[in-house]
Amino acid sequence: MASYFCAQGNHLNIMVKNYIDAVEKVKSNAIKEGEVAEALEAYITYVKKLDEQIKEISIIVKKQVEDFLTQIDDADEYLF
Repeated sequence: MASYFCAQGNHLNIMVKNYIDAVEKVKSNAIKEGEVAEALEAYITYVKKLDEQIKEISIIVKKQVEDFLTQIDDADEYLF
């Protein structure tokens, strides 16, 4: 279960990186000037803040799941 969350976090982080690359390509190749370009630049700045966040969260969740399972094992060694 813990490794599932870690794997999903890595997968989502790759998706965010790909999304950032795609949006940056749109800005550099299609929308280069004007208010839309400025708004897109601001958007890219905020999206970049997501980079690595999902991975960090999945690592925290993985640790929480492992700690939970350890607590269950300690409380009832026959449950798991």
